[in-house]
Amino acid sequence: MDFWTRLIGGVGTPKSKQPSTSKNPQQRLARFKRVYDHLLHIWHKSKQRVTGTQAEETIRNCLQRITSILRDESHSPEPHLCLALAASSQIFSNVSKIAYRSRNERIIKDAVAFFAVLVESEEEFLDNAPFAESLMTFISNVSGPGNAICGEDTIGEIVELLFGIAAKIRLQPEILSVWFSTRKPNVGQETAGTENTTKPGFVGVTQKEDFPLCYYLVDHVHHEGRVGDFARTGLLYIFESASKSAALEQWIVESDLATLMASGLGALYSQLSRKLSISHAGGELPIVLALSDYAQTEASPEADSVSSPQFNVPMNTFMSYLAFWQDLLEYCKSIDVRQTLLDHFQVLFLQQLLYPSVLESSDADGGSAVAVLTYIRCLLETLDHPELIHMILTYLLALPDLADATRPRTPLSPIAAQRRESLMLLTQANNEEDRLNPSLFNLADLVLSSSQSQNPQTVISALRLISVFLRKHWTYARLFSSSTMQMTEPHRTVGALNAELASYLALAEGLGGESGMDEAYEATVQDVQNLLETHPCSARLLGLNNLGLSDLETVTNDSSQDLCETNPPTCHYLVPSDPLLKVLLRLLSTFLTNDMETNLSLTEAFVALLSCPTLRLEGLLAVNPSHYHFPPDDTSRPSHSQSDERLKKLYAARRQPTWSSEDTPPLLSALQSLQQQLELLRNEIPDLDQHIESRKQAFHIHEEISQAMASAAIPIRSPPSGTQTPVKSGSWTPQLPAHVRTSTPMSARSQSPRGTPAPARGSIDQQRARLASPTPPLAVLGAKKVVASPTSSVSSKAPSRALSPVGSAWVQPSRALADVMGDAVEAADVEVLKRRIRFPLREPGTEEAGDTQAGAERGDLAAGDDEGRETQDGDTEDAGMEAVGTEEEKEQVGKEVSLSHVLTNVVILQGFVLELVALLQVRATLFEEVRYT
Repeated sequence: MDFWTRLIGGVGTPKSKQPSTSKNPQQRLARFKRVYDHLLHIWHKSKQRVTGTQAEETIRNCLQRITSILRDESHSPEPHLCLALAASSQIFSNVSKIAYRSRNERIIKDAVAFFAVLVESEEEFLDNAPFAESLMTFISNVSGPGNAICGEDTIGEIVELLFGIAAKIRLQPEILSVWFSTRKPNVGQETAGTENTTKPGFVGVTQKEDFPLCYYLVDHVHHEGRVGDFARTGLLYIFESASKSAALEQWIVESDLATLMASGLGALYSQLSRKLSISHAGGELPIVLALSDYAQTEASPEADSVSSPQFNVPMNTFMSYLAFWQDLLEYCKSIDVRQTLLDHFQVLFLQQLLYPSVLESSDADGGSAVAVLTYIRCLLETLDHPELIHMILTYLLALPDLADATRPRTPLSPIAAQRRESLMLLTQANNEEDRLNPSLFNLADLVLSSSQSQNPQTVISALRLISVFLRKHWTYARLFSSSTMQMTEPHRTVGALNAELASYLALAEGLGGESGMDEAYEATVQDVQNLLETHPCSARLLGLNNLGLSDLETVTNDSSQDLCETNPPTCHYLVPSDPLLKVLLRLLSTFLTNDMETNLSLTEAFVALLSCPTLRLEGLLAVNPSHYHFPPDDTSRPSHSQSDERLKKLYAARRQPTWSSEDTPPLLSALQSLQQQLELLRNEIPDLDQHIESRKQAFHIHEEISQAMASAAIPIRSPPSGTQTPVKSGSWTPQLPAHVRTSTPMSARSQSPRGTPAPARGSIDQQRARLASPTPPLAVLGAKKVVASPTSSVSSKAPSRALSPVGSAWVQPSRALADVMGDAVEAADVEVLKRRIRFPLREPGTEEAGDTQAGAERGDLAAGDDEGRETQDGDTEDAGMEAVGTEEEKEQVGKEVSLSHVLTNVVILQGFVLELVALLQVRATLFEEVRYT
């Protein structure tokens, strides 16, 4: 009992005294003085150098105790005697000296916590010039250039401390003068503080003594993680404060801050891989590639894979810094500062780094064209700020600056105008021949040449960039030649629309069968409607300018001169002879033999192209009204319509026209040619439809299992460390169209899918992105449900053709599921899927005249030579004789693919046709593109 009494009494005694001590200001002050005096005593006793463990621990203990006392007092009622003593006696000065002279990171970290308490307190330390000078001297001595003795964690706490000060400056502009002052340096100071350069006025004046806090944040804005986040946000607050201080605004314009920031962006871009390879690990193939003839190409030894940390880590850093530039321009309200930043961005990054990389890219060196196209795509995906977008695309595409010619600009101050003129003058090449001129070779030329490359990876990269242009920046997408005219009343009729829809629907059925088409079409319509409603050019046509917004720019967020938003609005027709359109149609004509990633990128580019409401579909997807053919007269017409003019018009608009083969839209014609090739293949493989249905079912089963695993909260395997995805950018994972998820058999197709579109539930790309699981347990159900089908011989990863950030989170099945999947794959590995087929096909017994004519056009082959060469090719007997005709067919002579490859392409193609049908229907309803009378 005595033991427990003494123990309880010993423990309880200090607890009863502690509250009275902490709540009594005088006693708290006395305790604070004792701890502080002890700190100074230990410091002087150790001769201002912490060499022993005991002295270090004692100093740290004292710093932590006075910090704790100050923190408690700041949360207590006044008076705050300890904080007042810290301010009047300038205790922070001694703490600063003790910390940085100790050269001990643990003591430095405690000192940072001490300063943080003072900054967060209600006392006016931020108004205290000695406090500001002491703090910045401390930071410079412990983490400045040549004095780096702190680790990443300590640096993070220092940057967080400065962020707190920047936030207070933003809210209390009156304290800015304590942390920033424009001193007039003498001759010696000017020499030391000004950047020496042979081109005075280019770099700007370096005056770190004027605003050391700002320079310290600039030094850390490019860091990832916590350090970079606090540094970037703090710098945003400082630049935002420039609009409230004329002195700070002028100082930023004259200083070298813009030069440092633009140079930092260029340095990060220079660290990116010069060559890239779009490759997938053999064990992590998307299912759309696993069910095809995907072959791992040998990349250049100098090329980095888009899924490797060597690509992802520097790419993340670059994209984060680029996003910071965008935020900086958004938050900075000073016109002079914003223009200074834009000028340096254009000269130091755009003209001296980004455009030269476009010129130097090559398709023959193993990946530099892929790298440049990928980086520009990621850049355009990330950026939304109108001034940055306008500057980049106007320069890279060599477009006239319509904004400068049509919109008055707010005049710059004399200092900003002089700075801009000096920058432009001093960065010009002395020799006219040395000047880089995008009008000679621009980004559009690179895209066109890359889309015609023999390297599939280059083609894929070009197609993805085209999709981004068309989806986000149609105003600047001068990749296609088009004619412009004012929008007028629609000439297409509802009857023609019904005829076109019927043609495309029949085509979809002929390609992949009618199984699941109704369900797939319903989902596709919803996705397409969402895609069209959110398109940047849809605002005016949908009447969003009547929602009380002050300006259409509020909706579109585009301050450039937009041809899609002129008044009256304009529409565009693609010129049939456009080179890039011909390339896309040529790729579509070889759809069955293309690799999967090319086809998915190609269909996405077409959907993005046809989604712009100001692009007219006539002559591309729809029939030109001037080519309609109607029956001469219809006796089944209601008799009363003879006297009713309105009913006559209704009847006339509902008639379904026909058109000749010469007037068939290019897209429909190319798809019909593919269907003809598929019909020839059906003659060789009678059970082809069963194989197609099994392939659709395999994709459907994979999606069901993936969703079930996700709903069961199966852990998601994270990418390796250092491979986090950048914002809206990076690599691309092949994904499958949405219709493969709804391939359950339907009872009948008695009801037409041409109903009123339902509200959208998500974009097509978002739905495809959910199918990116690299290791699906397809064979788990495949062994029971489709084991008799040849398609269960494949494994693996959910497909997607959405533009997604680098990499994807993926579901890792258990080892048991993986074993079952492997067993089913081996059991279903039948030879029929490996059968090699050479395209293009032709009907057996076709006269050799076609071959003779084709040989005559080439000038080097005759019909007999063709037949002899075909006889020597052993694989041609599997799927009929070859045919040689058009230029596209000539390129594909001798190209062989497996039946499994063809089946997957057919499934993708059917989904693409359904998207075209949905585009025709939803556009007609949403934008009133057809007339009903």
